[in-house]
Amino acid sequence: MKDVIVRELIFIDTVFRTQDEVFNFIATRLFEADRSSNKSEVVKGFYDRESEFSTCMNDGIAIPHCLNQDISDATVIVVRNQFDIPWPQKEDQANLFFSLLIPKKNENQMHIRILAQVAQLIMEDDFITDVRDSKNTQNIYDLLKDLNKTFEMEKET
Repeated sequence: MKDVIVRELIFIDTVFRTQDEVFNFIATRLFEADRSSNKSEVVKGFYDRESEFSTCMNDGIAIPHCLNQDISDATVIVVRNQFDIPWPQKEDQANLFFSLLIPKKNENQMHIRILAQVAQLIMEDDFITDVRDSKNTQNIYDLLKDLNKTFEMEKET
């Protein structure tokens, strides 16, 4: 099992204009990182989730997530866009994305545990301010790297 969060999957100052661009970008990066075998199924998974419940939160934050058999390793991808993107399912906008990508096998409800941890972090004003103000991906990684410690025991089993 690979680390849940890695610096190479944190992106700042992107210039996307649509939700579709964000979803495709995340799916492509996951595929390129050898954590997914099918980009289009990951994108479809995002839209399936959005059709059930919008992942857009308050304050320009969204947590798009996908539970999919084509994902091999639990992953969090962070994207900080330069401007707001319309989020049609909620008639809102977002510019900071914490994407959760979880293998379908998911015997231990990992997606719920990761979602709970990320949700707890984004409720902290200081955390969001730090992510929004970070000048580089290393700073954001340092804020999130404890996610890896939480799941280290699962790597050993």
